[in-house]
Amino acid sequence: MKLKKKYKSIFFAILGLTILLTSCNKDDVKEVTAADEVVGLQKIDTLIKGNYTFYIYKKDTGNLVVGYNEVYIQLKNNVTGKYVEDATLSWKPLMHMTSMSHACPYSTINKVADTKTLYKGYFIFIMASSDMEYWEVTYDYTSGKDTLAEVTNRPTVVQSTGKIRYKSFKGVDNTSYFLALVNPTSPKVGTNDITAYLYKKVDMLTFSPAQNYTVEIDPRMPDMDNHTSPSNVNLTYDSTTGLYKGKLNLTMTGYWKINLIVRDASNTIQKGDSITSTTTASSIYFELEF
Repeated sequence: MKLKKKYKSIFFAILGLTILLTSCNKDDVKEVTAADEVVGLQKIDTLIKGNYTFYIYKKDTGNLVVGYNEVYIQLKNNVTGKYVEDATLSWKPLMHMTSMSHACPYSTINKVADTKTLYKGYFIFIMASSDMEYWEVTYDYTSGKDTLAEVTNRPTVVQSTGKIRYKSFKGVDNTSYFLALVNPTSPKVGTNDITAYLYKKVDMLTFSPAQNYTVEIDPRMPDMDNHTSPSNVNLTYDSTTGLYKGKLNLTMTGYWKINLIVRDASNTIQKGDSITSTTTASSIYFELEF
């Protein structure tokens, strides 16, 4: 009898502990909200059309810039007050000039991994806005064949005031190329992952990724006798991401010029120069300073 009471006591003790732990676990799990998913991002625009609001974000503050821009979007249904978790979003940039119009390289819009309400893509703007010539971006939200919201705005695009992270050039094949540095954004002493996008112009409205090229890098410190660094790895094409990826070794803090040579798939140099005793910089380069 005593043994039976003992087991009964143990059973209820375990049951009580299980209930307590379950209750604690429920209290400890915090629901991730739409506001949580944009922590660390800066809102740069709010666009309202019909029953929907597009919220546009970047990681940094200020305007969109010439070169690479990573852009994030949340879409809110103004009727229900809820953010759309299964949106099919697209966009189209167009520069209206005084005598013609043209587009720029840009990505599709995809859901950010491990989020419910956040989407992202990128633009590579190839020129700045002005009072007379301006960019126009059309954002679309569709479901099946139906367009549920379509809104157009005129964002301000400015020349970057920092170091050079974007280069456009005409190759020896007479094709226009557009090379935009993505990372590093915060370089450090030692080995850095370096990534970039390379596009070529097909026509005024079409830009396609330049695939299977090589972007050679030769980092130099012009203020320090133009010395270089060891163990750099040239950028090669990653077909999964569309990025060019390599390794950049920065041996000390200061100003670095990342000299570039772009070779096509047949190893022909489309643009760039090797550094020699008489050629101290390539005709195309990026800049970093930290």
